[in-house]
Amino acid sequence: MPTTIRTRVDALAHPIRPRTWRDAFSLDLSKASWAVPARVGVAVGAVLVVGGVLGLHDIAGFAALGALVSAFCRPDPYRVRSVRLLALGVGMTAATVIGGVVGLSGGALVTEIVVIASLAGAAAAFIASVRIAGPGAVVFVFAATAAAGAVDDASGLIRAVGATAAGAVIGIVASLAPWLWQRVRHPRRNLDTDEPDPHYESIWRSLARVTNTPIVVNATRTMLAAAASATAAAAAGLSHPMWAAMGAVAALQGLSYHVTVTRGLSRLLGNVAGAAIAAALLAVPLGYWGAVIAIVIFQVIAEITAPVNYTIASSVVTPMALLLTALSAGLSPVAAVDRVLDTLIGIVVGIVIAALTITAHD
Repeated sequence: MPTTIRTRVDALAHPIRPRTWRDAFSLDLSKASWAVPARVGVAVGAVLVVGGVLGLHDIAGFAALGALVSAFCRPDPYRVRSVRLLALGVGMTAATVIGGVVGLSGGALVTEIVVIASLAGAAAAFIASVRIAGPGAVVFVFAATAAAGAVDDASGLIRAVGATAAGAVIGIVASLAPWLWQRVRHPRRNLDTDEPDPHYESIWRSLARVTNTPIVVNATRTMLAAAASATAAAAAGLSHPMWAAMGAVAALQGLSYHVTVTRGLSRLLGNVAGAAIAAALLAVPLGYWGAVIAIVIFQVIAEITAPVNYTIASSVVTPMALLLTALSAGLSPVAAVDRVLDTLIGIVVGIVIAALTITAHD
């Protein structure tokens, strides 16, 4: 058997190897932190509270999605982070516009799949070229998918886009809060000199890497996996096929094939546990405020555990995402089962595509 074929067969067998399962359950408590998760929780909680007080329950979820920009760029010095967060905020708002236009057009599912899969590839290329740490391209796909499902008129589009942009501003402020506070306390002090030299590189200069072969390959397979998994979920008769696309995109965010497989397995296991939690919560009349409390708690736990163990993080991301969706769209406990099945399809498709396009290094 030729080496290239044997390599791909070995790659397809990797998900059942003991090492992969051990890594899915391994803990690295040294990576746990509290400050950033707290700020993300405050940002998400703040926009949901404001949305509730103003009676804007139907668009509060979009503001919360915008606020998730605060979860990006953890390791970056504030001077670098500020520009990157602004770019991410614009990107999240643009994703809502794209998804909303799809929803407004009333186009066929195939149109939604093609457009959002293309967005997934573009988001993956942007994040890789600018080297942004955080939740990854899946957040952009989530925003676009939510908008496609919720927007049915021009007014709805404007409201969803405005909420996302407002949430992004709150998220940026929350992420930069310590830096901004120091600037208020010491207005005459050059705080940039207090940080180690970040070897600052502008967004535009970073984007020059977008044509690098590894980035192009990863963006292409992300796009193909998103489209193929959503198509497979639709063919299987599942109610939310774009959730499968999110599963595929999340799995392909790994830096190597082993990480891709481990993250995929972790996400699947976490989704099973999270679906049970979500089904129980969706069956209970939590109301808006009960859902807000649960969403903030899950979000903070997810931010704390994501660097420690992705399986644990996924088990709280699932109920958080479903409750966030239910704020505007409304969901039944059956949606939790759909979430698991969609995720299974997305992860299997993502891993297969990653195996077929595996690099020599992997």
